[in-house]
Amino acid sequence: MSEQPAPQGPDEQSDRQSPTTSPTPQPPYQAPPPPGQPHYRRLTRTSWDAPISGVCGGIARYLGVDPTVVRVIAVIAAVVTFPAGLIAYLVMWAVIPQE
Repeated sequence: MSEQPAPQGPDEQSDRQSPTTSPTPQPPYQAPPPPGQPHYRRLTRTSWDAPISGVCGGIARYLGVDPTVVRVIAVIAAVVTFPAGLIAYLVMWAVIPQE
């Protein structure tokens, strides 16, 4: 005769982890900034991702999204709010520092 394990109740089953579950992923380690560097993110215009001025690339990097998404939103805003969108872009070009 073969011995079968005794059935377990719901409390005993919840204590065990199934082999398919993995521990929750940890965020990547971020080293502290070097001395003299700020502990916060800065909004800067990009110099390497800049078809016109780097404003949309800098905003995209600051927000952590694809630059194409920010560019499409900027074009839609410029068309829908015709003079205001263009003026806002020009102001950001003048105010946001380049990296």
